[in-house]
Amino acid sequence: MPLHVFLSQSLSLITGGLSEWKLAKDAIVGLLTLFTICMVWKQGRVPRWFTMLVAATVGYGLLHIAVWALHPYIYAGSAWLGTTYNVRLCCLAVVGAGAALLTPSMFTFSSIRRVVLGVSSVVALLAVLQYWLPKDILMHVGYSLDRGVRPNFFIDDNPLFPRVMSTLRDPNSLGAYLLLPVALLLGLVVRVRALTTQKQVFLGGLVVLHVTALYMTFSRSAWLGATIIAGTIFCWQFSSQYVRILRKWWLVGGVALLLLSTAVYALRHNTLLDGILTHSTAAQVGSIDSNQYHWLYVRRGLEGILRQPLGHGPGTAGLASIQNPTGGLLTENYYVQIGYEVGMLGLALFIGVNAWLYVRIRLRHDEWTMPLLASFWAYVLMNMLLHTWSNEAVAAQWWLLAGMAISVPLAVKPKH
Repeated sequence: MPLHVFLSQSLSLITGGLSEWKLAKDAIVGLLTLFTICMVWKQGRVPRWFTMLVAATVGYGLLHIAVWALHPYIYAGSAWLGTTYNVRLCCLAVVGAGAALLTPSMFTFSSIRRVVLGVSSVVALLAVLQYWLPKDILMHVGYSLDRGVRPNFFIDDNPLFPRVMSTLRDPNSLGAYLLLPVALLLGLVVRVRALTTQKQVFLGGLVVLHVTALYMTFSRSAWLGATIIAGTIFCWQFSSQYVRILRKWWLVGGVALLLLSTAVYALRHNTLLDGILTHSTAAQVGSIDSNQYHWLYVRRGLEGILRQPLGHGPGTAGLASIQNPTGGLLTENYYVQIGYEVGMLGLALFIGVNAWLYVRIRLRHDEWTMPLLASFWAYVLMNMLLHTWSNEAVAAQWWLLAGMAISVPLAVKPKH
């Protein structure tokens, strides 16, 4: 999935059929979901929780169709795309869970971590290289606005502030995609003493690579997400040490925070700092900045939910709505988007699935728990600011692993 945009844009130059390349990934996910369900039920002794997950997925899909039926006049292309984007999250969890149920020996945490970090390292390396390469280089492999993907990104469209997106669709998606690999790496960092010197050096290089790529996205939501992940993981791992440090050095920490706040305030008119932190540059004087647009879109989405609490129909908000020739509504908030599309019932069902997965992962108390739950809260934040779950790479990575995590047998007895 992290390479899908790059492959579809470049290979379609040779084969044609760009739309088919784009739709293939979701068709494969749908077929895999059906195949997985059939294989799990064929082997018998289906766990009750798997039946619940499948039922929630089917119910979520049927709800989209029902709301669509109540609004038959909405644009069909956006409706299909919106249903696909929304329901595929649960489908990915079903595929991950079913795969781990069918062949549990293949899905050890260490093997999955190697795969995830192997792919993310390639993506991160390409992102770092992209920052220094010519900004129009991706135009030579099929990237263009006419073909549906921008070849480059800048803060506020100012060429002095470039942003990287590597093989993903945009910088925010790349930042979101890198959060789970960063969580996996930090899970290794807290146990660095157990590694050999060679592995410590290798781990340090991977951390620097991923953090550098994350920084170069200039995605403020991803930066905040990474901060949440780091704070959560280190707090869980060293909670008792944190308490002792805070009791001993609270005054020093307070002074340092005050000095940092003073420095940021003093440099508030610095062009570079202002562009990075607020995404507002001299190129955009006198117009509404991205932050103002964000709150404007969220407010419109909330007003729409209040007007029609049963929903306006799938594909009427979010990224799928862009396909509508008459225009769509970007709510800049995934949860508001779901509420706008399939109503309060659909939003409640989606949040319920999230909470159910979270609780089941939390009960494991093993290596899967910390990176998945820390990144969960980071993605909650990002989805409050963006349509993060609509990106296929971000969605596939977390929801597949979440499905695996609730299926893989416990290696050790959980702590109580």
